[in-house]
Amino acid sequence: MEHLRTSTKRAHSPVAVSPLSPSFPPMDVSASGKLAKAEDVPPSAPAMPKFLQSTEEEIVKKWLELNRLEAERITRGQAGEDEQFAYLHPDPVLDRYTNIFPWANNRIRLHVPEGYNDYINASPITLNSTTTTQSTPKDGLRNQYICMQGPKKATVDHVWRMVWDEFAQPSNSTPAVIIMLSPTHAPTPDNPHRIMEKCYKYYPDENSPLLELNTKGVLGEDFRGTLQFVSREPGIPGTAIEVRKFIMTVEGEDEEKPILHYLYPNWPDFGSVAEENVASILALMAVTREANSKGQNARLVHCSAGVGRTGTFVALEFLIGELQSGAWEDWDKANGNQDPVFDSVNQLREQRKTMVQAYEQYVFLYAVLRKMWEEKYSPEHVEAECRRESEGPPAKTIKTTNE
Repeated sequence: MEHLRTSTKRAHSPVAVSPLSPSFPPMDVSASGKLAKAEDVPPSAPAMPKFLQSTEEEIVKKWLELNRLEAERITRGQAGEDEQFAYLHPDPVLDRYTNIFPWANNRIRLHVPEGYNDYINASPITLNSTTTTQSTPKDGLRNQYICMQGPKKATVDHVWRMVWDEFAQPSNSTPAVIIMLSPTHAPTPDNPHRIMEKCYKYYPDENSPLLELNTKGVLGEDFRGTLQFVSREPGIPGTAIEVRKFIMTVEGEDEEKPILHYLYPNWPDFGSVAEENVASILALMAVTREANSKGQNARLVHCSAGVGRTGTFVALEFLIGELQSGAWEDWDKANGNQDPVFDSVNQLREQRKTMVQAYEQYVFLYAVLRKMWEEKYSPEHVEAECRRESEGPPAKTIKTTNE
């Protein structure tokens, strides 16, 4: 299928996006900064901040500004005028697309001997709150990710080398968490009958033999390992999410590395999540945070290019944490016309180019957050919060289907 892959990820023009479903599931945001407590909720619901009321025309202008800023970074980086955005030319063997690669000064470097290529198309990502009203996140690390392209056949060894090194702390009892937001194959955008590889199947399953790593020594002779399929874990009811557990071992190391792999195949390339699948994405965020809550590892997120769906997932999860923490109450009085959606996407792009790649994905962020604001601050919800506070702390629940 390799000959069918596209050389670039196409640009996308602004188009209208259909309204979201009328209800979103509640989320357990205990790992997402300060929990919204009943005493923090004002007697009457606060006014929705202006940025969540942006018109389509205003969102388009913000989108165009994001792209202008990115074009400036690329120009400065190519000219050698800004080291932060040093330009890294694509690797025709290791990169899936010729226009998607990390900034030279913000990329994961593989731990390989001198003289071997340390490159992998992956970027460390850390998001910081744009407001001072949010509490310090738990352990200061809940917004850390590694975002990478969907592996190719030529990069399978590179991915697992990175997983072993980057996810071994603070202890090997903490599983690495991988979130895959793309199927392995899908139709091309311009021809639904033409199937292309979106991500190589880089992991074993029930019917696969043990995956032996670096057998050809492309990463040096001192790294040999295996990846073993352990079990197909229970998925999330009502969703298409597949959960697999692996064990990784490396010669010369005493510890094994447990890995939890979450595959979400229903997010279309360049698009937003369908209405009926929004709840499952929110559930995926919650369960992967929970799986990672005992350690300080980042979570590894990828789709095909590692920027569109990946960037949207990261941005949405972070912004939901901001909203749920109560950070946006009285936003306009304290922050004027500042837009944390715009700021967060721009912050992502400063760390990995092209994050939140399509306009549909950008406007999707506003649509989801607007609906979640309406539900959080509805009169019924405010009243229920006050009632629960008088009755005692609420039980933590995660619902995965709309009611």
